[in-house]
Amino acid sequence: MDESKLAVYDTRDEALAALTELKREGVSRSSITVMSSEPLHLEADEEPKTRIAGFAIAGGIIGAALAMLLTVWTSRRVDLVTGGMPIVSPWAFGIIVFELTALGAILATVGRMLYESRLLRPRAPSEYDEAIASGKIVLAIAKTEES
Repeated sequence: MDESKLAVYDTRDEALAALTELKREGVSRSSITVMSSEPLHLEADEEPKTRIAGFAIAGGIIGAALAMLLTVWTSRRVDLVTGGMPIVSPWAFGIIVFELTALGAILATVGRMLYESRLLRPRAPSEYDEAIASGKIVLAIAKTEES
């Protein structure tokens, strides 16, 4: 079973200094978890890139495709008498496609945000400390087989 050591700091500067010292000692960044009640804004090269933008684009494309499928299928299925006019009207078609494109992008963005922020965990992480709730910063260093 993996264990971890916790270090509690009062300020952001103390936590960042400790993080720098840990990296200098050779502790891998993947074995360190930084927990805080508010964002710390670590250096950009240390933070993993988010994939939310790609998921929003993909969600929009999927939403648009499903909207087109829905409107064409529904229009043809209902057997409306249109008096020679097209069954699939571009104006009504466009409104539905626009709205479902936005819905697809929003749902994909929210879903990926929940996944990346790890808010869907069934319970709090084992290294959680009550000091976070009181505004302190906690560094959890995972104990590996080598250390």
